[in-house]
Amino acid sequence: MEKRKWENLNEDCLVNIFGRLDVESLLLDVPLVCKQWYRATFNPLSWQNLVFPVDIYPSRLVDSFNSRAGDLTFDISKLIKFVVGRSQGCATTVVLPDCISREDLIFVSDKCPFLKVLAVSSDPFVFETYEGDIGCAISDLLVKWKSLEVLKLDSCRHLVEIIVKIGLKLNCKNFVELSMKKTYIDQDVATAIVSNLSTIKRLVLDESNLEKVNLELILRGCKELELLYARDCVGFDEDDEEILRIASRIKYFQCKGSRTGIQNSYSGYNKFMSEHDYIDPHYEYDYDDYILYCDY
Repeated sequence: MEKRKWENLNEDCLVNIFGRLDVESLLLDVPLVCKQWYRATFNPLSWQNLVFPVDIYPSRLVDSFNSRAGDLTFDISKLIKFVVGRSQGCATTVVLPDCISREDLIFVSDKCPFLKVLAVSSDPFVFETYEGDIGCAISDLLVKWKSLEVLKLDSCRHLVEIIVKIGLKLNCKNFVELSMKKTYIDQDVATAIVSNLSTIKRLVLDESNLEKVNLELILRGCKELELLYARDCVGFDEDDEEILRIASRIKYFQCKGSRTGIQNSYSGYNKFMSEHDYIDPHYEYDYDDYILYCDY
């Protein structure tokens, strides 16, 4: 019996598979397999899920760039523009690396009109980027994301403003999940969640400063929650009987590793930023040259 070959797989099937891969695989692995796979990477549908490494430094992308670019310095903004350009507006999921700029986020919002899932991570000690705070930019751009269903924010500020605008602009018609890891969930944030996102289905608050009284406020106010993760938090105990009783109606509730105690280090970022300068230089580089040329 003749063996079937991967390189003869129908392009529609290839595109369906490639559309589930991360950016590293699409740039560094897939194009080098064979001629058919290389061609399939030019189909915009192969770039529906733009998942960058959260910790871009170091990563295979940076290592590959450095091995070929000589004295040039890796520019994350140029890479984002190149990858988003490949999607030609088809991207529905974008997971951005940390240390992005406000301009990067604006570019993504302009070029990805059908965005359903957006994940943005910020270094807790490096909040201020090239043109301003990412949290503020997200708040300003929410009006453009009519199809947004999931927003994931790590170590992000301006949470109250973001939550209020989600409620006003998206009306929770399609919006089902808000993830706010490694942040400070105070009474203002908890109240904003209950007031503006009372019908939300999924909340992820892992590794945050979250006092018991604020968690109770969220549990009592968001009655349609199907999932709430508050793992490894500081401010309440994982075995708290009152919390477990209130949360018993939620199908997926996890709080393992949470404990009472002093605030964790994330609350100290303001002091750190006042004492340190963060510089991320700009360099010109043509990312068309970044992709390895396959001589087939």
